[in-house]
Amino acid sequence: MKNYPEKCVFHSAALSSALLVVVLALISSLQLRGQGKDPLPPGSTWTLATAGDAIITRQVQCFENDPAFMALVKPIRAADAAALNLEINLFRLLDFKGYPQAENGGAYEIGPPEGATELKWMGFDLINMANNHTTDWGIEAMLETTRLLDSLNVTHAGTGMTAGEAAQAHYYESAKGRFALIGMATSFTPMSRASDPRPESKGRPGLNALRIDHVVQLVPEQMAELRKVAQAVSAGAAAGRSGASGGGENRPVRFEGATFVPGPENKVVYTVNAADQDRILRSIGSAARQADHVVLFSHSHDIVGASENSGAPVHLKEFFRKCIDAGADTVVISGPHILRGVEIYNGKPIFYSLGDFIMQNETIEPVPTDMMETLGLGTNALVNDFYNARSKPDPTTGFPTAYHPSNPAVWESVVPVAVFKGHKVTEIKFYPVDMGFRVPRPHQGTPRLAEPELGKKILDRLAAMSEVYGTKFVMKDGIAVWEAGSATP
Repeated sequence: MKNYPEKCVFHSAALSSALLVVVLALISSLQLRGQGKDPLPPGSTWTLATAGDAIITRQVQCFENDPAFMALVKPIRAADAAALNLEINLFRLLDFKGYPQAENGGAYEIGPPEGATELKWMGFDLINMANNHTTDWGIEAMLETTRLLDSLNVTHAGTGMTAGEAAQAHYYESAKGRFALIGMATSFTPMSRASDPRPESKGRPGLNALRIDHVVQLVPEQMAELRKVAQAVSAGAAAGRSGASGGGENRPVRFEGATFVPGPENKVVYTVNAADQDRILRSIGSAARQADHVVLFSHSHDIVGASENSGAPVHLKEFFRKCIDAGADTVVISGPHILRGVEIYNGKPIFYSLGDFIMQNETIEPVPTDMMETLGLGTNALVNDFYNARSKPDPTTGFPTAYHPSNPAVWESVVPVAVFKGHKVTEIKFYPVDMGFRVPRPHQGTPRLAEPELGKKILDRLAAMSEVYGTKFVMKDGIAVWEAGSATP
């Protein structure tokens, strides 16, 4: 017990009634000051930098003397908060207790633990962990990555031991207020979806998923033909074994794993899962009361739309607008590894896809047997054999002809830095990113500010894709700038 000088010790019995009144009034004033009031002055400005997917397998701090690299790092660090999607598990195999799973998100994404330190060094404070690679190496890898980020005091969201926990907001404290991050995915492996417990059973660890349901709508004539085929198949097999079911003219037909319904035109009709939507929107609404700023980050391959300039699919556009209405200040989407447009909805940005940011995808090691087998490679194959088989280099030029290394759009992106006043965005600066299309594999995937010619090409594409949302940019000093009043609401 600390010893205080007698003159510093207060005896309540010795306080005069007048002094008690003053002390109680002061306490009451302090209590009221914290109730129902925004700790930030009304209309305070704050900034948020965002980026797409990070598949990090190599060091980047070594480029701190590279002006083009640091031209991206500096605005990220200068922002009050910065967010991206971590599309890889970070752990050391020597210490790992789990295994590569029979199901993966297209590959087995694994990187060294130092990757998290690199991202923090660059200035990233908010990391989404929900994506199709969350459980490539099982729940064990998900938890290893979670513990790693916790040890570095990096805010992450999108995963948990139950669906409710995976949907929870996680918070980052800054001098410009409290940031809430909610992570989610519409693209995920079935085994990675978290579930909630019941009184008689445990919940399932995994990610915060928004399931997308769909039916195939056919015009009446084609629906009638399908019904005949389904009935014929059913007649030739035991009930339930054929996977086909029919019924009256207006009833749906379940055939070969798909549901068909009659309608005025042929199309696929998508709907978001109501329970998942409710869980996510409630989490956003809660976070809007617990924090000053709310960021929703979604990993969504299906955001691409019918074409570059067609806009996002209607069911996803409606859902992400609902997220803004529920209290999100920003919606950030990644997943398809390519850029998509930007919408300003009710004064808040929706980035429909920021593509990639760090794409060190071709230096992932090891490659488990399951992946080798997909390309017909045996047990003696090495990682170089796998990546060559996947990208199919041209024998004359050596340039890849398949997969991500063959597509320049995968290696071009932007880093937006948004300025907000209160809960409305007033300006967004877009920095064009070059990750090195056709750069040799050991150097490919590290982001740098694009050279002027390539930068203009990237920003012109972004502007064209954003026109469908009424979003317009001006070009200033090699970057694109959106300003309030320059876009159609």
